[in-house]
Amino acid sequence: MATLELKALYKSYGSVAVIHGIDLAVPSGDFCVFVGPSGCGKSTLLRMIAGLEPISRGAVRIDGTVMNAIPAARRGLAMVFQSYALYPHMSVRKNLSFGLENVNMQRTEINSRVGEAARMLQIEELLNRKPGQLSGGQRQRVAIGRAVVREPKIFLFDEPLSNLDAELRVAMRREIADLHRRLGNTMVYVTHDQVEAMTMADRIAVLRAGK
Repeated sequence: MATLELKALYKSYGSVAVIHGIDLAVPSGDFCVFVGPSGCGKSTLLRMIAGLEPISRGAVRIDGTVMNAIPAARRGLAMVFQSYALYPHMSVRKNLSFGLENVNMQRTEINSRVGEAARMLQIEELLNRKPGQLSGGQRQRVAIGRAVVREPKIFLFDEPLSNLDAELRVAMRREIADLHRRLGNTMVYVTHDQVEAMTMADRIAVLRAGK
């Protein structure tokens, strides 16, 4: 778990400002949702926190440490994307373990983490399948599992349910909320869906035109 602070955060592309001096504190263990219309800066803000988008001015702090110059891979974060971003040629098991193998983690620890995440997300029977053999909801569970195995300080979700049908979205909201209760990690979640924000969040940041 970790605290997250945004201090006077600005983002510009040339002369065009898209994030206008945002200040926000997310306490450790909170589920914070960024909500607002398309183009308001939600995903840009999330990518700045993740280290995938350079910061023009201001600071991102995790547990009091300024992260501006820290590479994404060393921030202790895990991100779940709208597009799932799974490797199509790899099995579910390999998708879950790949990031841990890249940091030379011991095989016993990798197997333990993959097994625990698979049990938690009820995807144990899918471990030998490829992403192309899965439904949208199953793919999203695998994408979440890939974040879980990293045991991050903070989870970042970028509109993870927007590709799912309405009934499955409702079910996955419950699953993500349950995951938060079980793990207790700080989570930051982007959506344009006000109902999603109201039903999931401890704290809601409403964005409009980068403010």
